[in-house]
Formats: sequence, structure tokens, C-alpha cells
Amino acid sequence: MAQNIRDSTRIAWILFATAFAAGAVDIIGFAKLGGVFASAMTGNFALLAYHLAQGNTRSAIGSVVALIGFVSGCLIGFTRLRGRTARTTVSLLLGAETALLLVFPFVPATRVQIAILAVAMGLQAVVGQMVSLSTIVFTTTLTRLIGGIADAVVTRNSTGMRDIREQVTLIASYLLGALLAGILTVHGIGAVVFLPVAGVAVALAAHQFGGVPGAFNPPSQRGSAASRRGAGEPE
Repeated sequence: MAQNIRDSTRIAWILFATAFAAGAVDIIGFAKLGGVFASAMTGNFALLAYHLAQGNTRSAIGSVVALIGFVSGCLIGFTRLRGRTARTTVSLLLGAETALLLVFPFVPATRVQIAILAVAMGLQAVVGQMVSLSTIVFTTTLTRLIGGIADAVVTRNSTGMRDIREQVTLIASYLLGALLAGILTVHGIGAVVFLPVAGVAVALAAHQFGGVPGAFNPPSQRGSAASRRGAGEPE
């Protein structure tokens, strides 16, 4: 029981720290790299269409680079799953993501920077799937949050409050990363480029000191049965 609580706490740190990094990455990409989202691919598709409609070829190419980079990161991440335990895989992916984000500030070419961020976010997407909650797709998280709140109100059942608190904190972590990156960017503070690596480094440290139990379904599996039913997922 105590071990499960420790594992749950460490997984929470991984989720919150990587969500913070994703928020910072999206602001950096949008504000400093030509209007590109490196983690939010839904938004990136919309921006790609907008840039094409404007005839803004430079930004459109940046969006395409981000899409290719993200897909590449996901492919790399999923291929690393084969023949490895979940703990080893998460360590490998978070370590690779940390290395990419550490190199990112020192790369002079904008499109290469976009590619690096997008690959890193693709790796992070795989990590999020392994520990059960996405730290880059917040529409789904918001849907589950509203479903959990509605279920708690209708059934007067407070057992799902832990999931609700976690989902609120996850969204808040993304917003905090985006807000802090926005403030630093607006004030021209160059240290903004180190925010993503700081977040992922915290996630890697949390994992190394605890780890993700199980292969794909840790004991601290997120999301109540009711909220999963609301999202159309099998229990």
C-alpha cells in the first residue's frame, strides 16, 4: 500500500512536470519560432491551414516540420517499447527528451529547433500514454475532468475527487508553463528556452527515484470508472 502511494506520487510528478514543459514549448514555438505548436498537433493543423490561407510559406513549412518531428518522436518512442520493461522505457524516453531539450537552445537554425522540440514532444506523448494520462492533449483531459465533476454531482460520490484534483493540477501545470514562458518571452528574457528542459529533468528525476510500476497499466491507473464511461472507454 505504501509503495503504491509512493509510486502514485512519483507518477504525478512525471505528469505535472512534463505538462509544464509542454506549455512552455508551445509558447516558445508560437512566439519565437514563427507561429508553430510543437506539442499541440490539433492547433498545429489549424495553424498550418491558416498559414497556407495567408500564403505564409515560411510558417507553413514550420508547421509541417513540427508535424513530421512529432510523428517521428512517437514512432521512435513506440519502437523503444519492444523488449523493454516500462521502467526502462520511460527512463530511456525521458532521458532522450531531456537531452534534446538541452541541445535545443544552442541550435541556430529555426527549423531544426522546431524539429527538435517536436521530436521531444512526440517522445513525451508516448511517456504520457504509458503512465495513463496525456500531458500534451488537454481537450481529452478537460473532457474527463468535466465528466468526473458531473458524475460526482449526480451520484454524490466523492470517490472520484482524487482524479478530479489530478486533472485540474495537470491542466494548471500546462497553463503555468505557458504563462511563465509567455512572461519571459514578452520581457525578452532569454532563459525562457531552458524552461522545457527544467520541467522534463524534474520528471526524469522523479522517475529515477521511483519508477512506473507495471508494463502499461500501473496500480495508480488514472481516471475513475465513471469518467472513463463518460469518455466512451471500456472499464
